[in-house]
Amino acid sequence: MNLIAELLAPPCEARADRPTSDSLQAGLLARVLDEMDHGLLLVDLSGRILHANRPARRELVGGRALRDVDGTLSAAQPAWQAKLRQALKDAERDCRSIVELDPEGETLSLAFVPLAVLHATAAVDAVLIICSRRSSCETLTVQMFARAKRLTPAEQAVLTQLCAGRGAQEIACEQGIRVSTVRTHIKNVRQKTGRGSVREIVRELSRMPQIVSSLRLVGQD
Repeated sequence: MNLIAELLAPPCEARADRPTSDSLQAGLLARVLDEMDHGLLLVDLSGRILHANRPARRELVGGRALRDVDGTLSAAQPAWQAKLRQALKDAERDCRSIVELDPEGETLSLAFVPLAVLHATAAVDAVLIICSRRSSCETLTVQMFARAKRLTPAEQAVLTQLCAGRGAQEIACEQGIRVSTVRTHIKNVRQKTGRGSVREIVRELSRMPQIVSSLRLVGQD
């Protein structure tokens, strides 16, 4: 029985249907965690990985900041490893902490949240590590928003770039179009969404539920 099923299972006498119930609960919880747009890692106080949702597994496979070394969470650079160890020591003292790693100029923030779960007669000490999002808005959320507002494919493409923090000049260079064309698309997006500024549109999108695409790339599991 895996840890997730163990934590979810009620502390009562074993029932005939308990394995089925545990499997269902564990499967549902794993699916829920996979739909989160933040990477979520559950580790014990030594750093052993108990569970990782899909975004966290993608982070580990990428290896830019975090790695899975024989089932244990490890930093990509030795200098960062001390930060992880200190955060786990703080969690052991029931203290929350934030760790920032800076691979290739793109900061990855990690929130360490100590968890103490009582199950039956045993206590499970674990740490939930919440990873910062890699992008401000999920592509699928932008697509659904664009469809609801009847944006054209070109307007949607510009909106996606705006959400990534790019300006009109940068978008024009990347897409090989005139800056005036980009500004026309931005004007149309503002009119169709009824928003007064790009910043307002991006802020609204970032506050929406970030829906993760159901299409997974090979190697992301």
